[in-house]
Amino acid sequence: MQLPNSAAKLLSLAILVVPAVTALDCVKEVDHKKEYTSNGKVYKLYCNSEIKPLTPAERTSNVATAEECADLCAQKSDCRHAFYSAKSKICFLRPPQTSIREKFFQNMVASVGNTWGWIYDRDVPANTGNPGSNLGSGTGSNPGSGTGSNPGSGTGSNPGSGTGSNPGSGTGPTTPPSSGNQAEYDCTNNKDHKKLFSINGRTFELLCGYGNHHTGYQTIPNVNSLRDCAEKCALDSSCGNAEYHTGSGDCELEPDNNPVLAPGYHLWVPKFCPDTPRAQNAVTNPPQTTDLSCPMNDGHIYEGVDGTWYYIQCCSDSSAAVVTGFAQAQNHKDCLDKCSLDEKCSSVSFDTAAVNNCKFYGPGNYSTVHKPGIHHHYATSPPTSAPDHFGSKRCSTECPEADGQIFASPSGENFVMSCKKRHGTTYLKAVPDQYPSFASCMTACGALPACQSVDYEAKTQNCYFSTNSKSPTIAAKAFMSAHSAGCSGACAGCADESCKDLKKGPLGPRKYGCPANHGKPITIKGVDFQVACQHAINSHPYNQVTAGSYEECIELCTDKADCGGVNWIGTTCYHHPDNNADGSSAFVHQRADSDAYVKIPGHLYTSLSQAP
Repeated sequence: MQLPNSAAKLLSLAILVVPAVTALDCVKEVDHKKEYTSNGKVYKLYCNSEIKPLTPAERTSNVATAEECADLCAQKSDCRHAFYSAKSKICFLRPPQTSIREKFFQNMVASVGNTWGWIYDRDVPANTGNPGSNLGSGTGSNPGSGTGSNPGSGTGSNPGSGTGSNPGSGTGPTTPPSSGNQAEYDCTNNKDHKKLFSINGRTFELLCGYGNHHTGYQTIPNVNSLRDCAEKCALDSSCGNAEYHTGSGDCELEPDNNPVLAPGYHLWVPKFCPDTPRAQNAVTNPPQTTDLSCPMNDGHIYEGVDGTWYYIQCCSDSSAAVVTGFAQAQNHKDCLDKCSLDEKCSSVSFDTAAVNNCKFYGPGNYSTVHKPGIHHHYATSPPTSAPDHFGSKRCSTECPEADGQIFASPSGENFVMSCKKRHGTTYLKAVPDQYPSFASCMTACGALPACQSVDYEAKTQNCYFSTNSKSPTIAAKAFMSAHSAGCSGACAGCADESCKDLKKGPLGPRKYGCPANHGKPITIKGVDFQVACQHAINSHPYNQVTAGSYEECIELCTDKADCGGVNWIGTTCYHHPDNNADGSSAFVHQRADSDAYVKIPGHLYTSLSQAP
């Protein structure tokens, strides 16, 4: 039967199928270990798997989908894995995983399809938008495309030509945090030889053409992926090496670390410290990271839970700082978190082997003291980006040039202007006044004693008065806003000690000696000393040492096994042994013209604790 042209067109539209977003499936586990990207971070899905630790966890109810749970995790720097219960619609945000039992619940009827685990895997490479999960919403011959944090992408036999139902607006982060993990590893022509992979707080280095000739304790068949082989070893605390068999694709887990040349094999070996020679200075523009794994993130900066930025030095200890305390930490991140929340701690060392494995320090700097098993962090300057010198224009009241500028109203009230933001707090008038410009809106506010801020919408010319004297926080493309910074001259002059402080100039270099640090432990070049002001060591034979300062006097003692401490008398340095050569008692006593610095631990340190 021949259809009229109009009917044929209607029928062709009716049978046109635009593909929908395919939901992830954990019931049949077809999407197990599938990747998902959100906020510049790539996560792997673990279906019906047990992931530890279970605590601490941040609980969020009424989460509609597993993907939304991953999105919540991606927004928080301290979330490293997330658990989603499909039945209860609850999302748990958790710290880095310590163990994974894949598909542990697959034979438990009540749990199958209910247990979704998201594990942070890596960051999206720099200068690229994140792969989008929303399809193009139009129709035509070209797939929808976008760039930025959530680009659209059309698919199917007749993909959309739009930009996606949630297109990105930018080109992706220019300097995103970096974990260094690759999606895949390849030993063809030694392409990825000595590349690193980090997960579960462990870092492994790939040695192409190497193997471990010892017998492994487990061989996993048909892994067929160098990366997956490394991951299986990293998640097993008893695994020392992971040997990949190129012929069969098997992965053999070894209990020891014994790399040897072996054609036909590739070996993952543990990597704890950066390659030598080590850098002698901090990186000028260090990259950011959300991962503390060493040595992959050596020379990176990390944002602590309190917002302070820390410089990461793997296999290093403090070169010179006052010890302010000790703590027991569950892991590397836990140690830095504890320091971030301690008001006296501004640098910290995590010792992977000690009992009190988290040592707090006062202010620290870049250290050239390198010690395997210890990772050092010190508070540093936050990251910066190049300013847009032409993004603002003085005296402008039009956006975007007015953003961040000051407007002085005729009444003397100063307003700080913000573009694409609004306050959104309760307005003084139920029905807003209308003014022809942003400037006239601010002028009207300045004439009202009760008015402290305005939200102005240029399209409607509505001017909203409110009493919020703080910066606006609500993103709103159609609005301009301003808040009061007080009247001209209101804060002139000095009403407190600030002017005196200004005349004194900046603070001098930080010291760790006497008298400020009497009775405190300090760490010099990775060696601990106890400060004893107006005390002297009595032990022999002692040596007079040439040193230009007490700092140099102590530093020269750190590397000497026969030096148990120093006396700094006037401007002279004396090195003393921890015990007397003749076996008589060595001790520390009070002396007004001497300051003593005693190594910890030792006989002299014990004597000092008993000194008056």
